[in-house]
Amino acid sequence: MFPVPMGATVLPLLSRLGRILNRWRIGTGVVVSCLAFVLVPDSGAAHSSVELYRLAKAATVLIVGIDDDSNALSFGSGVFISKDGLVLTNAHVIKDATRLFVYSQNQHVDVAPEILAIEPDWDLAALRVNSAHPTPYLTIVKEPAEEGAPAIAVGYPRLPDVLRMGLTIHPTVFPVTVTGETMGRSRTTGQPISFAQITGFMNAGSSGGPLVLSETGEIGGLVVHSVPYLERTKNPQGEVIGTVMLRAGLSYCVPASLLRVWLEKSQLAFGEAPPAPIQVKQTKNAQAATFAATAHLLHAMAAILHDDADLLSLSVHHYESALHLEPERSDVLRDLALALVARNQLDRARAMYEKALVLAPNDPALLTDAADLWRRMQKADAAIGLYRAAVRQDACFARASLGLGMALKQQGRLAESAESLGQLAQCPPVSSFATYQIGVELEQHGFRSAALAMWNNFLQRVGRVPSHEQPILTKIRQHASQLRTSLELPDPGLPVATLPQAVSTQ
Repeated sequence: MFPVPMGATVLPLLSRLGRILNRWRIGTGVVVSCLAFVLVPDSGAAHSSVELYRLAKAATVLIVGIDDDSNALSFGSGVFISKDGLVLTNAHVIKDATRLFVYSQNQHVDVAPEILAIEPDWDLAALRVNSAHPTPYLTIVKEPAEEGAPAIAVGYPRLPDVLRMGLTIHPTVFPVTVTGETMGRSRTTGQPISFAQITGFMNAGSSGGPLVLSETGEIGGLVVHSVPYLERTKNPQGEVIGTVMLRAGLSYCVPASLLRVWLEKSQLAFGEAPPAPIQVKQTKNAQAATFAATAHLLHAMAAILHDDADLLSLSVHHYESALHLEPERSDVLRDLALALVARNQLDRARAMYEKALVLAPNDPALLTDAADLWRRMQKADAAIGLYRAAVRQDACFARASLGLGMALKQQGRLAESAESLGQLAQCPPVSSFATYQIGVELEQHGFRSAALAMWNNFLQRVGRVPSHEQPILTKIRQHASQLRTSLELPDPGLPVATLPQAVSTQ
């Protein structure tokens, strides 16, 4: 057998959470994993285990990736390595995702982290998380850890099992021992590369999380592989009835020396000085935020699995628990309403939106989601009013413009529909991923000319893009070419300004 990456389990389209837990990919694939690690030292001196565990869990991030093309879900971890939100993780944790969610301190969700760099061969990636909250971080050790050095690994192993029990997301700490460095092969080219070897029991689900040295609180490596093996199973009579995959108490990390080399090569500044200690308090608001973050994760999983009833029920329960502790959270009211809509509880969802709009009347996302429900409930004029209010708050809020265009088109107001979508097509792109997704949605709803206009604008404006965005850029070019052919338009050079005129007729 050979080492198996410990993160980024892809969850195919399944209907129930129990079936998620039984689908494992082995070999060159990945095992079900939900991981995360992170630590924050307050000095180079030794920490007590209480301090180390507390700081580690406070700095832990859970990374969830969604592949919209294949309707798949993946879990992974990352570690903050600077005070301005720089997160280090494994490349295989994020490489197939079209959308990423990063959950930090089990409370805060960044739904649009920026991918800064990816190195598939060394299996490394860096993200920037935009957080209004303090981000505890770990420094990276300068010298290799000595053999026999005690360390810990922190993560979210077997997260689906935990969620099914109705518990909130919470990291786990594993004590391990560093047993030295060994040589292996890089992930894509098979070149010789160093790995730090560690021993100690760890559940699957640790990719992207740090190996943290207990004496200094510094990162000694990034966990990437575990070692599986097959064991024969016997019945009470001693007869062999099959085999089961187990895990040896042996894992491997990308060592700190390679982390430093790659970060410097990528021109990514990471923390060298120990961060100030943070206070970890389980206040009432913090508990509410944990419920809300867990509900958000369950809700995202349910959406990928075609609105799985069990997951939706669990998400609603956690949203309600959050509101019980902190009833004035407009964002939680909005998310609860979305979950209730998925359960077809429209009247209750409307009541949640009405409460939320009193608290946050100028939130474009809230206005848009409420408008979507109003339109579904055949209240077209009210929906159009809410869409317009959202666009007034943010003229380039894509979902609001798209919803407005669709609502106006349904009423036969084609010129207004074309104007709304034409303005959206002219908005500066947020990212290649967002541009691709919005264009696909426009195309799927029949607004093919608007989709082409958006993609043409993006292709005319974009310069060099990072290597990890090249696949999305290729998809945009392919879709744009297909649309030009189907609309019988000339290839390059078409004035973009002429396209929105055809929006309502395609």
